[in-house]
Amino acid sequence: MLPEGWSFAATEEYGEVCAGRQRSPHFTEGTLRPYLRVANVFEGHIDTTDVLSMLFSKKEYKKYRLEKNDILLNEGQSVELVGRPAMYKGAPEACCFQNTLVRFRPNEHVDPDFALQRFFLCFHDGTFQAIAKKTTSIAHLGVSRFAELKLSWPPLPEQKKIAAILSTWDRAIERTEKLLANSQQQKKALMQQLLTGKKRLPGFTGEWKSLKLKTFLQESIIPSLQPNPKKRITVRLSLKGVEKREVRGTESIDATNYFTRKAGQFIYGKQNIHKGAFGIIPKILDGFETSQDIPCFDFLPNACSAWLFYYLARENIHNTLETKMTGTGSKRLNQKTFLNLTCLAPPLAEQKTIASVLTTADEEITALESDLSRLRQEKKALMQQLLTGKRRVTVD
Repeated sequence: MLPEGWSFAATEEYGEVCAGRQRSPHFTEGTLRPYLRVANVFEGHIDTTDVLSMLFSKKEYKKYRLEKNDILLNEGQSVELVGRPAMYKGAPEACCFQNTLVRFRPNEHVDPDFALQRFFLCFHDGTFQAIAKKTTSIAHLGVSRFAELKLSWPPLPEQKKIAAILSTWDRAIERTEKLLANSQQQKKALMQQLLTGKKRLPGFTGEWKSLKLKTFLQESIIPSLQPNPKKRITVRLSLKGVEKREVRGTESIDATNYFTRKAGQFIYGKQNIHKGAFGIIPKILDGFETSQDIPCFDFLPNACSAWLFYYLARENIHNTLETKMTGTGSKRLNQKTFLNLTCLAPPLAEQKTIASVLTTADEEITALESDLSRLRQEKKALMQQLLTGKRRVTVD
C-alpha cells in the first residue's frame, strides 16, 4: 500500500529515457566529441580518467549530449552490475554517451538526487536484475523495460528531504573511502621503504644480507593418515588468505596423496603464487590438509613469519615468480625453486620491528574497512525504509 501522497508510476513519467549512440567505424563525418561508456560509470560516480572520443554530427550531438544531473545506467553488463547508476556532473564538457548506457533526464516532477538514490535501491534490491534480459554472460537492462518500470514516487518536497538525508551517508562513505585509500597507499609506501632497507627504523644500523628462503623456511611433509575431503584448504588469489575448500562432488578420498597442515605455516599455490596465492594458515584451519600442489613450510627460528609474508606480498616480488615456473602444461613453482629464491633480509629483531609497524598499518586499514562496511549497510537499510515510504520524513 502506497503512503498518502505517493504515486506508483513508470520511470518515463518522471524523466526522459534514452539509449546512447552506437560506436561504428562507418561514422566518418561530424565533430570529434568525448563520450562515456560502461567503463566510465561506477556506482555513484563517473570516472573521467579514460574517456574516448568519436565523431558526432550536429543532429547526433543534440540527441546524445549529456546535461548536468543526467543519470546514466549500465545497459549491457554482467548480471550483478546491470543498471549500476551514476550522475553526470558536467565533466568532461560537451560529452555524449554510448549505447552501452541508458540516460535518464529528470523532469520537473523529480529531484535528480532523489532519482539517483531511487535507482541505487533498484540496483541493490535486484529490481534491475529482475527486468534485465539475460544472455550467456551479459544482461541488458533494456531502454523500454526501464522506461516502463513502475516505482513508488513521493511528492517533490519529500523527495528532496529524503535525498538530503541519504546524502549525509554518502558523504560519510566518501570520506571513509578516501581515508581507506590514503591508508592503503601509505602502507604500500611503508612496505617499499622498510622491506628494502631504504628507510631504517630507530636503533637498527647493521647491514642486511642476501639470503635464500631456505634460510627461513623448511618444507613440512606430514602425510595425512585419514584423508578427509571435508578438511581441505585452498589459497585465494590477490593475497586474500587461506580458506576452507568446498567439497567437490566427484572427489575420491584415495585419488591423490594429502598432507596435514598446521596453523602458522606458510602456504602457497604452485600454479598461482605469482597472483598472490599465498598466506599463513590461521588457527581455525589447523589440522586441515592439501595435496602437494599447495605445499606448506615451517618457519625456522631466525625468521619472523609476518616479515616474510610482507616481503613476498609486494607486487614487484611475487609478480615476477611466473618466470621461475616450469612445466609443459600448467606451469608450477616447485618447492626447491621456491626455497632457493633469494631475499634481502635484516636480522630477526629488525624483522619483528618492521612487521610490527606494518601490522599496525594493516589494523588501521581493517578498522576503516569495517567502518566503510557498516556505513554502507546502514545506508542500504535506510534506503529501504525511506525510498519505499515505510519510514516517513517530516517536511518543513
